Amino acid sequence: MKNKLRKIVVDNLEYLYTVTDTFHPGTETNTLTVKIFLIGKKQFPLSIDFLTFDDYIMGQPLKSGVSLVNTTTNSTENVNLNEPQYIRKFILLGRENGWTGENILERQNGVQYLANLGFEIEKLKPV
Repeated sequence: MKNKLRKIVVDNLEYLYTVTDTFHPGTETNTLTVKIFLIGKKQFPLSIDFLTFDDYIMGQPLKSGVSLVNTTTNSTENVNLNEPQYIRKFILLGRENGWTGENILERQNGVQYLANLGFEIEKLKPV
């Protein structure tokens, strides 16, 4: 299946992004990768990896949706990283971490990004 590039606009800047996941046999873990880049600057992506457990029925929990408590908003949210609202938040966090869309930034820890947004992440960690 082809990776579909999706478009999002944040602060009048246009970005493209893709969400993919990779199962790691023998470890029962899964890495969901979000790659975001400014249109025309594909060589400088913001790459965010989310290493989580792999649900044997649903697969990658962040791709199918998982309920996580957000201590910032005092609510429980169904977090599905296919939803643009999270991509927007990741772009803003990437900027805070020094990404401009025109520079190389090392791969980012996505589970930590979720923690920075106030989510309790213990539920996602591999066993």
